[in-house]
Amino acid sequence: MSDIYPAENPPRTPAAGVRKRHVFYFSGFDPRGPAHYHTLYGEQGKLHTPLNGLDLDVGKRRRVGKLANAWTVTAGDTETEYEFLRWDDIIRNRWPKNEWQLLKSAVPVYWVFLKANLVGRLLKIAWPSALTVSYPIIAFLGLLLTGAFLAVAAGIFLPLYLGLPLAAGILVGTIFLGRWLDDRFRSFWLLRVYGAMQPWAYGKMPELDERIREFADHIAERIKGSDADEILVVGHSVGTILTVPLVVELLKREPELGVRGPAFGLVSLGNCLPLVSLLPGSGKLREDLKTVATAPGVRWLDFSARRDGASVTQVDPLKVSGISRPEGIPVRPQQFPVRIVKMFPPDVYAVIKKDIFRIHFQYIMAGELLTDYDFFAITAGPMSLAERFPENAISPA
Repeated sequence: MSDIYPAENPPRTPAAGVRKRHVFYFSGFDPRGPAHYHTLYGEQGKLHTPLNGLDLDVGKRRRVGKLANAWTVTAGDTETEYEFLRWDDIIRNRWPKNEWQLLKSAVPVYWVFLKANLVGRLLKIAWPSALTVSYPIIAFLGLLLTGAFLAVAAGIFLPLYLGLPLAAGILVGTIFLGRWLDDRFRSFWLLRVYGAMQPWAYGKMPELDERIREFADHIAERIKGSDADEILVVGHSVGTILTVPLVVELLKREPELGVRGPAFGLVSLGNCLPLVSLLPGSGKLREDLKTVATAPGVRWLDFSARRDGASVTQVDPLKVSGISRPEGIPVRPQQFPVRIVKMFPPDVYAVIKKDIFRIHFQYIMAGELLTDYDFFAITAGPMSLAERFPENAISPA
């Protein structure tokens, strides 16, 4: 066994299960705040209860300082303090309000992607992710150029009294068509995500870096005052990227995180890490990835679904990012497949699978059939992460 994984002082994982748990949830790039996620957790948890047998009781939402909202979830003898880490204010400030702002943010981002050959590299490891990165800008620019061409043609080839109103109508129609396509395929949402995360990777979002440090201070303080058996940091979507520097900051404050005291787990849902770690300017993130993956007290589990094109599914984020691991330590993150197709009857899944947004959020939603992935059991059930997913469980390649 490696000397950075000492046999003494193991994380506390009680054989009788978890009496108290503390969950810190880091959302994706979503301007909806804690009220939405509190309602979603309560509604979906109730829908899922008949499947897993957990009698979930989700308490009222309350503020926990300026950085988080919290609610208490009870399931039998297990009590979970569930905190939603707030960065929705930063998201709204970085959310382009119209098509012109979106274009101004998207073009430089995709120029960086082009120079880094991001799409080509993604094609080799997860082609659905390469398609998801490519189609928003192609659809956006294609629609814009087609609308502009038709408007100009109408103005040139038709009499002025017909051409000008028709050209104006085409331009307005192009905008509304684009917004309809966004509602249907979430193209503009993806452009907004890329328009924020690439600048962040290059150190151009200092307010987010500061918020991550504030989160680390907040979590470290909460852990000190907690008698929880298990501490979980859960990142979804873009949150899977941002929880990495967050855990690094936590380790600076608590070097024996997970080695002494409560067991500590990092849970990634719909991993997006390679979308940033493959960029040449993301050296800091790659350093943080190695730090978290080799931290002795951090049990890191990554859950992803092959159908989820909005994430980079079932790939080793260290290996694809060119990061080597020391020999003799457990492989982190440990990967587990989420089989969304098994969560629903065939006729229901046939509808759901067409909605990229729904598929990407299924990690935190109820299914209609029970599978070995159960978000509500992980975050509120009586079994610890280590008990539910043993260290020797087989991870898919």
